[in-house]
Amino acid sequence: MLRCWCVGLLLFASSLAFAGNKSSPVRSEHKNDSGKLPVTTSSPAARKNFETAMQKFEEYRIQETLQNLRAAIKADPHFTQALILTSRMSSDPVEQADTREHAKKLAPKASSGERLLVRWLAGAQENDYLPAIAAMNDLLAKYPRDQRLAYLAGDWLMQQQRYEQAVGVLERAVTLFPNYAAALNDLAYGYADTGNFEKAFDVMDRYVALQPDQPNPHDSYGEILRMAGKLDAALEQYRISIRIDPNFGSELGVADTYAVMGKEAEARAEYERAIVFAGSEADRVQRELQSAVTWIREDNHKQAERSLEEVVRHAHAAALGRLEAEANRILGMYEPDTKIAMKHLQAAQDALQEKHEISASDRGEELALVLRVVASRSAENQDLDAASKTVEKLQTMAAGSRSLVIQLCYHGAAGALLVAEKKPAEAIPHLEEDASNPVTMRLLWRAYTSTGADPQAQAIASKLAALNLPTVEQALVVPPFRAALVSPVGQL
Repeated sequence: MLRCWCVGLLLFASSLAFAGNKSSPVRSEHKNDSGKLPVTTSSPAARKNFETAMQKFEEYRIQETLQNLRAAIKADPHFTQALILTSRMSSDPVEQADTREHAKKLAPKASSGERLLVRWLAGAQENDYLPAIAAMNDLLAKYPRDQRLAYLAGDWLMQQQRYEQAVGVLERAVTLFPNYAAALNDLAYGYADTGNFEKAFDVMDRYVALQPDQPNPHDSYGEILRMAGKLDAALEQYRISIRIDPNFGSELGVADTYAVMGKEAEARAEYERAIVFAGSEADRVQRELQSAVTWIREDNHKQAERSLEEVVRHAHAAALGRLEAEANRILGMYEPDTKIAMKHLQAAQDALQEKHEISASDRGEELALVLRVVASRSAENQDLDAASKTVEKLQTMAAGSRSLVIQLCYHGAAGALLVAEKKPAEAIPHLEEDASNPVTMRLLWRAYTSTGADPQAQAIASKLAALNLPTVEQALVVPPFRAALVSPVGQL
């Protein structure tokens, strides 16, 4: 298990013993001969809980990781590294904000490496990417043989959809420590995300061999098998994970696999089971949202609308603004009536402006995703003035942010506008920038087709037909391409 398809997770820590004096706590950077980022705390109990948290994290037992991090903070409220990692791991936006701000206040008294860690992870949450990326690079240079740091960097790059860069960093971590299971897990995902499934399967075989009695290797293998279209084999791996640990939560993987197989009733039953293992209200709402999308796959408009509006209400009551916006965005994507769709999309923007706690990066990226849908729906409806104004907003956002999500939203929206303006040749470079999004891929297929680039169009159609991601974009776009796989280009 690496990530939910809507929310990515990221964590890092490194261990170094630091004995504090009980009668006179000491917090200072000390001689570090291990070549690893120091962990600075004056509390033996905090250190013990922190190290347990790291072990649980590397087994991808996220809730246990958070429990131990919280225990470490309780034992040492000034434990900077535990605070910033809790902020990064938690799906509770209030806890994210509280621990991030506490870590930033304490950072001046932490070691130089831990200050860089705070600058990186806090900056990423606050949409302040330039200093965040600089801090990450400085950390990698400062501790070049810290395998966990290399793992963190690779994981973060994957979250940013910079898969080729992530693979390079993770390969270095595995070179340093060939049996480092956590890096092998992420490296397999990196290969899969770049389409190299043969390498991904080889790495997963190594990962499973290292930890055959842990659930996560089988859970991750299941996800990668699903990505490769090996759906029955994926279900088998998820079920092995469930047999090893019925409380791990691999029912979510089973549900996602059933969803892309078209077995929507079975998927909903598994999502219900998966909700039991949700570690937070945000996780529960996210799983409810995934379950609601199954009605879209069945093209049951009434039930899809009802289920998504229930998610909107749940997210609003739980003060989860990003998820409230996401559910409204999905309604705006699926609703056939453009006027009603625009009301949902405005509601999504309003949710992001309410006084719910939400990180700047989450707010900015979800807003960009919403605006991309606004631009696309406007362009489809031939309201080119509204589409153009929305594209201009996204261009301004992209100019002020290094977030790849925001950059891709701008290119996808700009391409959609140019297609609507019957300028396919001009649209193609923008659409190619965002060529992993199914909605954009469909537009790119149309642009290739209209410019006579039939081989490129056929390649995009084949790629779309093979997508097995449990997302709303896949649900809306892929089925017709899959059904028409044997049809000539242009007959979809």
